[in-house]
Formats: sequence, structure tokens, C-alpha cells
Amino acid sequence: MNKKTAGISGIVVLIVAVLSILLGQDLFTEFGLADPTPVPGGSLPGGGGTPADWYEIYFTNPTCPPEAERSGGIDETIAADILQATTQVDVAAFDLDSVPITDALIALEKRGVVVRVVTDEDNGDLTAIRRLRRGGISVVEDKRRALMHDKFVVIDGRIVWTGSLNFTTNGVYCNNNNVVRFDAPRLAANYVAEMDEMYVDRAFGPDSPQNTPNESLQIQGVALENYFGSEREIAVTIARNVARAESEILFMAFSFTDDQIGEAMLGRVEAGVQARGVFETVGSDTSYSYYPIMRAMNLPNLQVRTDGNPRVMHHKVIIIDRTTVIFGSFNFSDSANNRNDENVVIVHDPTFAGYFVEEFETVWAEAAP
Repeated sequence: MNKKTAGISGIVVLIVAVLSILLGQDLFTEFGLADPTPVPGGSLPGGGGTPADWYEIYFTNPTCPPEAERSGGIDETIAADILQATTQVDVAAFDLDSVPITDALIALEKRGVVVRVVTDEDNGDLTAIRRLRRGGISVVEDKRRALMHDKFVVIDGRIVWTGSLNFTTNGVYCNNNNVVRFDAPRLAANYVAEMDEMYVDRAFGPDSPQNTPNESLQIQGVALENYFGSEREIAVTIARNVARAESEILFMAFSFTDDQIGEAMLGRVEAGVQARGVFETVGSDTSYSYYPIMRAMNLPNLQVRTDGNPRVMHHKVIIIDRTTVIFGSFNFSDSANNRNDENVVIVHDPTFAGYFVEEFETVWAEAAP
């Protein structure tokens, strides 16, 4: 197991263990949770070396074992964190079949904690969603043709989990994904506001108001940006950050068809910036994809590959000059920019970026030249 950042993963387990003793119950067993130290389904944070105590970065290790052997994954860590909630948990889940997360949410509802869930209509009949409803949890569906594509959890208005990870066993065990846990109340306020729009007002995508309270913020001296779409055109902001690249651009793209981002990136390449990227193989050879465009340019400072995962390389990540990371649910596509409900986080910090660079190099090494 690779340990990515210093933080709170051990504390989560300790709290559950203490509660087990106080309540006389084995909460790990009851809710299907395992001690997240040996995690075959993902790289977990924890351990020394990084002074940050407000984030934990997780990457999956997509070995895709048989379903009977899928245990100890990142979804269990998220579920353990959810179980610490005392007031409210918000979940925006494009896709959900994780039993540990589903069990944790049902347990909270029984305990009297407020649980709010939104999903996409296409996934509204999943077994997990039906179980939530039977457990008394109200689930709101995005009924539009576009997607409610978010994947985030907010715990007690303080903790945020967000990234590319769908809360599914395939997402955890078979696909390349990232998810970051932030302990940051001002960032959490953004996600609660977005949840209010979807859950209370039934406003999704471009129908949502552009009212994020803290689009720009600092946490312990680190600058962050946080945007929600498609009430805002996120691609413009991503392109603006890409256009500032001075030496290097690295990217991992499940889908990359957006011209604003593509043209900004190619503009920096033509200015001499080094760029490397990995595309998800499926869909990479279409006329809309930037993969054939970049391949055809045949430039020494622009190298692109298709991914080596026989399942899905699901990252949506851009790393700029090894100091800025752009990640979230947002695919680099017109649908994400103009129709879907999406979120993206931009972190300007070389230490934070370094962990994503490490993941990029892993995915790059496995990709087809």
C-alpha cells in the first residue's frame, strides 16, 4: 500500500474502534467495514512526511479482483468516515452500488442524522438507491436528459470527499480513479450550497444559480479554486489555468473533446512547453477526441498515449508545472461544460501536486506508447 499524505485516516478507524467498545458493538463487522490499513483496492493516505493535516489523497489500484474478493477498498474508508457524522451527510452520487457506503447511510438515518442523497435518473433504480429509500432516506433524481455527474460526500458541513471516483465496486477496484478528503469548512460550504440547489430546489446544471460562496479560498496558506457547472462554464477557467503553464503539462483524461481546453494546451505546446497525456482508450480514436489531433502533430514536446487498464482509466486530471492540480468529476467535454452538473477543484501547491504526478507516472508507465 502506498501512503499518499499525512492526515486523519488512522483517527477515523480509532474513533470507530472506541465507539465499538462504548456501545458494545462491533461496528466494523456490523457495517461491513475493515481496518483500512491493508488496502488492496487503493492507495491510502496516512503516515509521516507531509505537514498538511487538511487533506488526504487516495488513488485506486485497479487490479479488478473477483467480486467475492473485493474488500478493504476506499469505499470502506469513506463509509467509516460517514459513520462519524453527528448532524448531516450530503451525498451526490452519479452512480452508487457500494454496500459499505449504502449501509453507513442507512445506519445514520436510523440514528437520526439527516441524510440527503441526489443521483441521476439513469441510476435511480439501482439496488443501492432502492435500499436507501426503503431505509427512509429521500433520494432526489436529476430528471433532465443531461447528467447529474457529481461524486461527492459532505459530512457535518466540514469534511468533503470529491474526485473522479464513482461510489461503486468497479470504481474502487477496477478503474483508475482519485478521490480527496478535505477537512475544510469553507470548502464544505460550497458543496452544501450545491446540494441545497439540487436536493431542495431541484435545480441542476445550467438551471442552478451561480452562488458558490467561496470559489477562491486559502487553507493553511494554500490557494484553492472550486467551481460547479454547468451554471458556470468550467472549461474557461481550466483553459485559463492551462494557458499559464510555463514548463510542463501532464494530464489524464477519460474524455478530452473540449476545444477551449485543447486549444489552450496546444498553444502552450507550440510555445515550447512539454506536455504528456494519457487518454482512456475507449473513445480516444473518434474525430472529436484530442488524441488523434495530438498524435498527428508529431511534436517532440508533446507525447500522448492510450491507457493500459483493460477496464477504465477514469481520471479527469491536469497538472500544471507540478504546482497546480485540476481534478473532480468534470470530463474535458462539451457536455460537462454546458449541460451536466459537475464540480472541479483546483489546488495550487507543489506538495499536493506531487502526489498526482506520482499517480500520473504510474498510469503513464502502464499506457500504450
